[in-house]
Amino acid sequence: MLTNKAVRHIRKYKKTPTQSEFAGGLLKSAEQRINRVYMLLMIAVEAAILIYVFVNTWDDTRFYFCGIAGGFALTGIILNLILNKTNYPWLKYVNNLVIMVVIFTLNNMTDLMALLFVLVPLINSFYMRPKFTALTGVVSLAMLYISFMNVLVTVYDVDGNVDINLVDYFSAAFDYNNEFTVTLVQSRSFLMIVAAALVVVSVYLSASSRNFTIRQADLMNKTISTEMELNVARDIQEGILSAEFPDNASYAVYADMTPATEVGGDFYDYFLIDETHLAIVVGDVSGHGMAAAMFMTLTKTLMKVYAQSHYSAEKVFEQTNRYLQQSNPAKFFVTGWMGIVDLTTGVLTYANAGHNYPVLVRNGKSPAFLRSKPNFVLGRRRLVRYQENRTKLRPGDKLVLYTDGVTEAQSPDESFFGDDRLLSVIDAAKEQNQQEMIVSLRAAIDAFENGSEHHDDATALALSFKNYLQVAPPERKSFFLSVKTFDSVTEYVARQCTAAGCDETTVGQITIAVSEILANIDLYAYENGGEIEVLTKCRDRRMTIAFKDNGKPFNPLLVKEPDVTLSLDNRKPGGLGIFIVKKLMSEISYSFENNQNVLTIEKDF
Repeated sequence: MLTNKAVRHIRKYKKTPTQSEFAGGLLKSAEQRINRVYMLLMIAVEAAILIYVFVNTWDDTRFYFCGIAGGFALTGIILNLILNKTNYPWLKYVNNLVIMVVIFTLNNMTDLMALLFVLVPLINSFYMRPKFTALTGVVSLAMLYISFMNVLVTVYDVDGNVDINLVDYFSAAFDYNNEFTVTLVQSRSFLMIVAAALVVVSVYLSASSRNFTIRQADLMNKTISTEMELNVARDIQEGILSAEFPDNASYAVYADMTPATEVGGDFYDYFLIDETHLAIVVGDVSGHGMAAAMFMTLTKTLMKVYAQSHYSAEKVFEQTNRYLQQSNPAKFFVTGWMGIVDLTTGVLTYANAGHNYPVLVRNGKSPAFLRSKPNFVLGRRRLVRYQENRTKLRPGDKLVLYTDGVTEAQSPDESFFGDDRLLSVIDAAKEQNQQEMIVSLRAAIDAFENGSEHHDDATALALSFKNYLQVAPPERKSFFLSVKTFDSVTEYVARQCTAAGCDETTVGQITIAVSEILANIDLYAYENGGEIEVLTKCRDRRMTIAFKDNGKPFNPLLVKEPDVTLSLDNRKPGGLGIFIVKKLMSEISYSFENNQNVLTIEKDF
């Protein structure tokens, strides 16, 4: 009888979808290995038979039993050699048949050979097929019993020739009227009990091994799935972190990030806020892995959105911090440094949220830290004020931003890379361009670590300020806005667009958008009309038009969009005009600067 636990193990196994490719591969591999074990066993038996025959005196009995056993063993060896590299499910049945016939045949030479039957289910347990192990175990027990009960059966006829009557041979084992048979049953009962126990153990091992293999395959599936997800996440992160570094007459940027794990919590960014202002950002999220990478993406996105809404660096940090603090159940925090460069003047306005000081390399001078009073980190306190600082970049200056993974990189003896070594490496590379400088810094860190594990993400970004940007100012014209002057404004904008090379369709769409914007300003900004200023500019086939008014602060982009699927009778008033503008224009933005509403529309043509 099998134990309850063994039965549960056997019943537990069912062919499920999760036990697919990997489980099947592992089970097939195990089957091939055990088939090779059987082949080696048969080779050993064949060698033993040959040695036994040649060492001992030759007679018909040895020839008869050794010949049958050797022939079967040789057949099994040849078959296994031929099919060695291919998994045939039926080969295990052939191996079991051969080995049982060999044992059964050799048992007629010596009673001790019968004990080898108990090895069969033990070996079969490594096939990890409980039903097969149980079946062969029962057959082995039956063969062992028959062999025990026929130890003295005569194998010679009256002429002295070998003669076995298989019917008599098997029936004699179950002849309980024979006193000798009963005596053998009593004397061999203990061995049979032990053999039965070994069969139970074999079945249990087979079931346990199979369940373990299936769980192992499931873990392999999950591991590979996780690795694939991490690879995708790494690719996405690499895509999020800008890869096309700008290099023009005014400025150049290059950056590098080496994550400690597949995905990191460091980030860098650089983007034009408008035609003349460049933002550069470096940040470090506490922790590592997927969660930190997701929080990094959120932080980076927020900072870019707020910066492109024409917030200052300090306001970008305040708005980002407020949002992160509300959406931070894991209690992450972010250190960050953000600078906004006016490319026309070189003025750098920057704010520091608990981050490492950047390194400023003045043209022809030694590098030095751009020190300022650090503000509190992002994401942990709701109401935090951030303070801006200013400096001026001159042509030939470079600015190097980095995370603490650079200065805290460790050598095999656990010493840190440190600030002094950072300044030394940058000083040695100060005559190089921004890319060569970052590559040199990365090489110095790798040499310092000397193959030791990365303990933290390491990010570095270099800005090279080449020259002041020369930008033609936009065309400006002021109007006193009233219903009577709407046409004058729209006609002026249409002439500017035509002069810039816009096609008729683009001019028509811009004219419609301008009419909606003027109606919006007249409705919300002034009660009896007021002054507006219209700024127009065209660059790289993008027409930009800005409207400035001194009326009450009002952001039309916050108005809820109307449900255009509803009929006019069921639709709530408001929002349709700005909805039309959004559909017609490539981009639209709003800011409140110097006590003025500034609404800007842009159209590509």
